[in-house]
Formats: sequence, structure tokens, C-alpha cells
Amino acid sequence: MYWHPLLLAVISAQTVALFLLLAAGLTSFRTALHWQPAAADSRQLALEAAVEAASILGRAASWLFLFAAILLLFGIANVFHEDIPGAMCGTGVCQAMGGGSTRLLIFSGLLLVVLRLWYEMDKLNRMQVDLPLTQFNARLFLAVLPVAVLTLVQTYDAFAGIQPQHAVDCCAVVYDQFPTLLQAKSIAGIADAWWMGAFIFLSSLLLGLGVCTGPATVNNRRLRFVLALVCMLWIPVAALTLVNNLSAYHYEVLHHHCPWCLFLPEHNLIGYPLYGALWLIGLEALTILILPRMVSGIPQVYGQALDRCLRAARRLTIAETIFLILALAPAIIWRLRFGVWMSG
Repeated sequence: MYWHPLLLAVISAQTVALFLLLAAGLTSFRTALHWQPAAADSRQLALEAAVEAASILGRAASWLFLFAAILLLFGIANVFHEDIPGAMCGTGVCQAMGGGSTRLLIFSGLLLVVLRLWYEMDKLNRMQVDLPLTQFNARLFLAVLPVAVLTLVQTYDAFAGIQPQHAVDCCAVVYDQFPTLLQAKSIAGIADAWWMGAFIFLSSLLLGLGVCTGPATVNNRRLRFVLALVCMLWIPVAALTLVNNLSAYHYEVLHHHCPWCLFLPEHNLIGYPLYGALWLIGLEALTILILPRMVSGIPQVYGQALDRCLRAARRLTIAETIFLILALAPAIIWRLRFGVWMSG
């Protein structure tokens, strides 16, 4: 088992957050079974007080899991590779974990998504006097618990597979995935130029839809659906284009398709705002797509959900603008300095 003070901090934060979820989960279980908003007996009043306490515990657990995820990402990208022979970035750390790294990142991301959805629903519920979403939120909260347990278990299992005395290949893994130069200039058999064209088109479309989503248009279901759909299409295209094309202008070397090297200090830690913007856009797109649908039958909450969608549209527009500036600026500067793109 690989132990590191930062890893202990991650596991400790996850464990404390899990205990908070378990404590709140007991109340959520009781709420799912016995919530009666029309009643005024002692059991209902006591349950209402317990629901408020459970909401506070759940929100605290959400922030703790987010803190643990940030520490985990920082450790993989910038810290743990120092103890693994041959590792120079997060790619080497993930290689040392084997398949456990993929499962760990998937479970961590899924947990944050589910917690964010519950957090938004709980926030809408607390804005209403009669708490109309309480029972639904309780059932949703119970779905968070198994994902949190699996995330904690997978964190331990992934790092248990690391053997610090065993060397890894790291950069060789990045370069060996392309037997020929032609394959290095394409993604899934599609030339880089087509991916870049798709990226520019979807970026322009997403910016336009985000700007068009205002107080007068946010009630349009089709517009919200198209905006969320374009976001879901744009995110993988943007991520692939960043790693396979635009990252070359940050590394100043061709065909180094490594997503983790963007987090290194020698590249100005640019991976944090870039991937952070992608993550934020994904969360806000899910908010726009799911939140109004989940409360469509409750008029007093639906208006608040639309206001939240309006804020989400503004946030993803700002996040995309930041991503485009940080991702494209080095390429534009290179073109202005040398009069040619790196690909020729």
C-alpha cells in the first residue's frame, strides 16, 4: 500500500464526509417513509427539525467531498509522481495504479455530480415555506450513499495497487499509442483538422446559445434542451482538441498527447482552469437539462428553477470564454511570432 500525507488527508476528508452522509441518511430514510407536511403532531415537528439538520450535514459533506476531490487531483497531478520511479506527471501515477485510476476518477466524478444535483434540489426546497421537495430529496439523498461508499473504497483500492519500488514508463505510454505519424495526426481515424473545425463550430454555437438564453427566453424548453445538448457535445470535442492539438502550443512540442502534463508548474498549472472550466460547463449543462424537469409539477418551485437555469447559462458562457482564451491564446501567439501553425 502506498501511503502519503496528502493521500491520508484525502481519505480522512472522504471518511468524515461519509459519516456526515450516514448521519443525514438516517433522517432521509425516516423522511422518505413518514413525511406528512399536512400533519402538526410531535413526530412531524421533530422530523422537520431533523430534516433541517440533515440538510446542513449533507451540504457540509458535499463541500468535504469536493475538497477531497481537489486534493486527490492535485496529488495525482503534482505530488505523488515524485515517489514513483519513472513517473513525471499524473500519467505515471495512473499507470502505477493500473485500471484502478480510471474507476477512481469515474466514481469521484459521479459522486460530485449526484451531490451537486441533490444540493441544487435542496437549495430550491429551502427557498419554499412548505418544503414541497423534502420527500423527493430524501429519496435522492439515499442514492448518494452507495456512490460515496464506492468512492472511498475505490480510493483505497487504487492506491493499494501502487508499488513505489516498481518503475513506470510514463511518457512512453503517451508516445507508444501511435505506431505511425498518421495516427498521431488523427483522433479515432478522423483528421485533426476536422476536429478543430468541429471545435470552432460548436464553440461558436455554444456561445451564441448562451448569450441568447436570457430572462425572456429561459422558459423555452427547446432552447434549454438544445443548449444542454450542445454543451454535452462540446465538452468531449473540446477536451480531445485540447489534448491532441492545442496542448502542443503549451508544451511547445508536437504529438505529446498527455492531459496530465498541463497541470505541471512548468506549464503554468494551466490544466486547473482549463479542466475546471470543462467541469463547470458540464455541471451547469446538467442543471439546465434536469432541474426544471424534476420540479415541473410544482409551480412555486418551477420559477426558481428557471432563475437557476438563467444563472447556469451565464456561468457556462463565462466558463467557455475563459477556456477559449486560455486554450487558444498560446496558438495565436505562436502564429503571430512565427507566421505558421505548429502543424505546418
